[in-house]
Amino acid sequence: MLKNFKEIYDFGDEWRDTTNFSVSPEGNFLFTALISYKSELRGIERENCTVHIFRNGMSDGDISIYSKGILQAETHHLGFNAKWQTYKYDKNDNAIVVTGNSAKMGGDYSVRISPNGTKPSFY
Repeated sequence: MLKNFKEIYDFGDEWRDTTNFSVSPEGNFLFTALISYKSELRGIERENCTVHIFRNGMSDGDISIYSKGILQAETHHLGFNAKWQTYKYDKNDNAIVVTGNSAKMGGDYSVRISPNGTKPSFY
């Protein structure tokens, strides 16, 4: 689990002070990203979504992707926890990648989160 926190730190360190990547006084990250969701059940799906990464308190390490378009909570995992998933910061394209396994997704899945510089929206 500690490795996941390091991966989030490295990701945030890369994106801090870039356009529309907000870091709150508490250290939380809020931004819009291209989400590339790959699962056994649904193949590869892409959507631009608002993302919130928590960096403090009981929620430290949680990643929330806000539902949009084809990515919906009824059909996809959109909330991730450092305790249950694996996070990897990809230095090649500065994305953070979440991997896990669940029946809901038909087995193994990966979620590539790539900030795109657009303003976060909850609509």
